[in-house]
Amino acid sequence: MYRKRNGMSHNTTRRLLILIVGLGIGVFILDLYLPLGIGNSVLYGGLVILSFLLPYRRGPLITATICSVVDMTDIFLKPTLEGVPLWMGVTNRLFSLTAIWLPLLFFLHRRRAEDLLQRAHDELETRVEARTHDLAAANHALVTEIEEHMETEQSLRTSEAVLRASQHELQQSREDLRGLAGQLLTAQEADRRRISRDLHDDINQRLAMLSMDLRRIETDPSSDPEPLRDEIRRVSAGLTAVSDDVRQMAYRFHPSILDDLGLLKAVRRLVNEFSDRTGIRCSYVCKDPVGILPPDVTICIYRVVQECLSNISRHAQASQVEVELMCEDDVVSLSVRDDGVGFEAGHGAQMGGHLGLLSMKERVRMAKGTLDVESAPLHGTQIRVDIPLGPGALHA
Repeated sequence: MYRKRNGMSHNTTRRLLILIVGLGIGVFILDLYLPLGIGNSVLYGGLVILSFLLPYRRGPLITATICSVVDMTDIFLKPTLEGVPLWMGVTNRLFSLTAIWLPLLFFLHRRRAEDLLQRAHDELETRVEARTHDLAAANHALVTEIEEHMETEQSLRTSEAVLRASQHELQQSREDLRGLAGQLLTAQEADRRRISRDLHDDINQRLAMLSMDLRRIETDPSSDPEPLRDEIRRVSAGLTAVSDDVRQMAYRFHPSILDDLGLLKAVRRLVNEFSDRTGIRCSYVCKDPVGILPPDVTICIYRVVQECLSNISRHAQASQVEVELMCEDDVVSLSVRDDGVGFEAGHGAQMGGHLGLLSMKERVRMAKGTLDVESAPLHGTQIRVDIPLGPGALHA
């Protein structure tokens, strides 16, 4: 029925109500039979003050109203005292009502002040909560923005690092290409000088001598056919040797064995000739069937094997070489492994051969493949080449 003001227990409230009612009855009886005068009003005022302890907001108002009704009822129930003027009894009742309602007015005023204070406190709490919420939202937004800025800065630093690495790789590639171009020019001039020297100092001289022999045979007055046959056989053997040398020179520029026998047999012959020439044990394995490859891939694989074997014979000091060729998932793979002295992989660009490792990398790159080198001092070297083939590029 009435809203409670505090957390007083139900039993305590009941005891307090019984006490107020009991005291009220006692005051009523005292006022009815004893001529206490204005002292009665003090007792009723005490009941009102005691009702302030009730946990109900309207408890004091109800108590004051009941006490006022009871106090006024005493006028009609209390016996009339002789010698007491009427105005004195009325004045006592007015004092009683004042004693009853004055504490109540004070209580109401204080309660109103408390309500205003509570309302102000609640409003302040609401504002503080709203402000705290706004500050928390602003702080969260600020933290989010800072995190985004940090992520952006981290991404920027990562991008800068990648860019620097790319620039370094690009610069390294440019330097490698310049070095390769210089080596190519040097190799080209060396090949030209060698070809010129072979043609002039060897083949040209031998052809000149054979020409002189033929003229001598032509002008020889001897009619004996046996010496003539010997001369002709000697000239024929010389022509055969010159033909073999010319064919060997042409073979170095383009191995016709690739066109005649195919890549597998050409690599096998290359490995066998290398083993016979150097005495190094060699094994050649073709794990999966390798059909007819595109010409650029074929010559690339052959030249890489040729360059690897050449470098092994000059630098590796190896006792065993393994060459493995396979084709799987439209990727042709080559592996050349030796058990030689090895080298620091980071310094492999200067590895033997007149073009070296850089030349092999460039040749594989032109075939859209990759070349990987695994090597360490005293642990041998492995060169692995992987060249992807386009759809339909491989024929059985």
